[in-house]
Amino acid sequence: MNETAKKFMNMSLWSVLIIFVLRCLIGWSEIAQIKQNAELIKGFYTFFGYAGEAIGTSAIVMAVFNKWGWKWKPLNFLAGGMPVLEKKYKGKIRFIWEGKEQERDSQIIIIQTFLKVVVKLGTAESSSNSITATIIETNNENQLIYTYENTPRAELQNRSAIHYGTAMLKVDDPKHLTGNYYTGRLSRGSMDFWAVSEK
Repeated sequence: MNETAKKFMNMSLWSVLIIFVLRCLIGWSEIAQIKQNAELIKGFYTFFGYAGEAIGTSAIVMAVFNKWGWKWKPLNFLAGGMPVLEKKYKGKIRFIWEGKEQERDSQIIIIQTFLKVVVKLGTAESSSNSITATIIETNNENQLIYTYENTPRAELQNRSAIHYGTAMLKVDDPKHLTGNYYTGRLSRGSMDFWAVSEK
């Protein structure tokens, strides 16, 4: 389990606990009456019901937080200040392939929730989709690190086969992504992208 998932699980548990306590406070008169009448079985079912309400409400709250809430500035501190990258970016990739330096116009679309990041990159010749992706802090800067499968257009696959790679992008400025990538066919290059719109 990665750090983001651990953080989400921890927040979920705290959410259930806080909502349960609030529900008990709201139903305090009912609890007091059950205690006064020594109704043990009714008390058990009442607390069990409150726990169910807390779990159900927390599930809704955390689903909203995962999808949208963490992106809202007042709540982003709960996400550890994770950068919001869900945008469309345009830029260039520069690379060395078969001993030649080349350059391609490219675009990236990032789809992001608190728990998941999906990266889609496209050029005139190929498209790639992330297999795994995560945002981590290394050397006091946030980096988006992802592995991907690249699929060239069918008519180009005789000279450029489907291949896999890894990219590492600096993302402290969510409007400007820059970094390097490496592939399983021993090519490498740099990436430089600027945000052009929300996804």
